[in-house]
Parts: sequence; C-alpha cells; structure tokens
Amino acid sequence: MRAGMSDPVRVACLLSGAGRSVANLHGAIARDSLPISIVIAASTRPNVEGLRAAAELGIPIREIPAIPADTLDDRLDAALEEAGTELVVLAGYLRLFRMAHWKDRCINIHPSLLPKFGGRGMWGERVHKAVLTAGENESGCTVHWVDDRYDQGSIILQRRCPVERGMDVRQLARRVFEEERLALPEAVARVARWIRCGGPRPALEGAAAPGTRNFGTF
Repeated sequence: MRAGMSDPVRVACLLSGAGRSVANLHGAIARDSLPISIVIAASTRPNVEGLRAAAELGIPIREIPAIPADTLDDRLDAALEEAGTELVVLAGYLRLFRMAHWKDRCINIHPSLLPKFGGRGMWGERVHKAVLTAGENESGCTVHWVDDRYDQGSIILQRRCPVERGMDVRQLARRVFEEERLALPEAVARVARWIRCGGPRPALEGAAAPGTRNFGTF
C-alpha cells in the first residue's frame, strides 16, 4: 500500500556552515506541520558548527570530510542511503553534489533571484556583495531542483525583498535570510507532497513542469 502524507518524507540535509536552514526546517516540522522528518544532517567539512547545532536538536549527524583523490560521493551516497533518504536538501552546502543516484530527489536554496548571481563560487556574502555592486533594487532567494551544474536546475519558488538604499552586505544577508526562512519550508512541503501523492513536479508558476511522477515509498 502506498504511503500517504501521514508517513513523513525522510529528508537528508547537507550543510557546510552554521546550519541555520536545518534548524529552520526542524522548527517548521512542529510549527507548520511540515510533512517530513530529518533523518540525517551531513557535512563534508570537519568541525562544522551546523553539525553540532543539528546534534543538539536530536538530528543524527555524519561528518564525511573531503579527501583529495578520494571518491567522496560514494561515501556520501552510502550515508544518505543508509539513513533511508527520500529527499536531499542542500541547506548551505558548498560542493557540487553528484546527482547520479538522486535525480528528482534533491533541491537547493540559493540567496539570490536566480538566474542572477548564481554559479560556481557564488555563495554567502559574495552573492549579496554582487547584488549591491550591481545596483539591484531587489533581491531574494530561490529554491530549485538540483542538476549537475551550480544553480542551474529548474526553479520551484522564489521570494523577493527590496534592496534599500544604504544597505551593506550583512544587512542584505539578514533581510534575504528572512525570506529563506519562509521559502525553504514551503518548497520542501510542496516537494514532499509530490513525492507522496504524485501530480506535476513542483515548479515556479508559469515555468515548465516536466512530466509527472509518483515515488510512493523507497
């Protein structure tokens, strides 16, 4: 029998920093009845603050440090599969994620209105600095499907905010994160419902939604 929405989608969060997005999702599970459970938080950086924060929330953690010439992705894939992962969320993850085993099962949040200010090397305050340097009058965040290129996957949703005169990089970063706090739980909820119930793949309104798919259980 196919699992329904009473069966939370098993989510893995990959992170490289403080883990604020993981904590945000964790809070949304209880606050907003988000239909997921976070079964693992993993990082390829040693001694990452975000893993300590996740552990304090009771989330199982794995540290899989990147080693030159090592097949990192095999170890990471194994950890995700061992946790029974159904959906991977890149929550501030700064490496290119190998998609071989996770097509249509991985999403990312980026702190700009893609396709602007995305791509390799565009993360964190670098993004906000580029927005300010370009003189943009608005910014925001984008949640998108992950493919084999940085920040190129089809968009699920975006949230916007004004760039106010005199804002500095840190002020803009704080303002954008306010939108991220709303955008990521909403996008994860949409994708979780799609995984359980099928229908068109979640996509930004007006964008192409390629095909339909029903995962059922894994």
